[in-house]
Amino acid sequence: MQGGIIMKNFKFVEVSIVKKEFIKSFVIFIELIIILMLMDYMNFPTFLRFGLSNINIDFCMGILNTGVIIILYLITYKVLDERTVQRENNKKEISVLLIKECYLECISYLKILNQEAVEKYIVPKVDFDAVENRIVNNLQNAPFLNESIIMDLLKDGQISKKQIETYIIIKGKFRQYINVRITFYDKEKYYKIYERELQEMITMEIKNLND
Repeated sequence: MQGGIIMKNFKFVEVSIVKKEFIKSFVIFIELIIILMLMDYMNFPTFLRFGLSNINIDFCMGILNTGVIIILYLITYKVLDERTVQRENNKKEISVLLIKECYLECISYLKILNQEAVEKYIVPKVDFDAVENRIVNNLQNAPFLNESIIMDLLKDGQISKKQIETYIIIKGKFRQYINVRITFYDKEKYYKIYERELQEMITMEIKNLND
């Protein structure tokens, strides 16, 4: 849910940047047109005491028009280039934010799944004879609901190989922890090993993402 809100905000920011840059380019274009019109209205060459009979007006206007086109092209290129850079930077920031959100959710579940919560509210609802258990699966997948967005950003090149490898490892260890935590709910020495290892790995990776 949070990931969807982040992506909507990103799109809004992107549209705002485009509108701002378009208005900026349009204003510059209008200013150029006004300057040309004033030059024509004031008969600028005569004002500067240039001999118009020696000037090829068509040639000069052609050069002027070409110059205007080149300037507009450069302005457009600059706007698009800045917009692309800004968009890529935004995507990278969002990808890091989404991954960190997953890790913080994992830590949150480590705190929620205390002995009382597991023993009184989870274990009684778990069918240990079943091959697949909905409650266990839901707990294993809960922190990773934004994975589809993360994978889209991965395809777009916004997430590094190391970041996604660590993400997959942490996801696997979290799923393993949930399984051990519920299966051996009354054997603290078993599940505490997984819990400490997972927490240390998540803490280290969040630090790496913040650097």
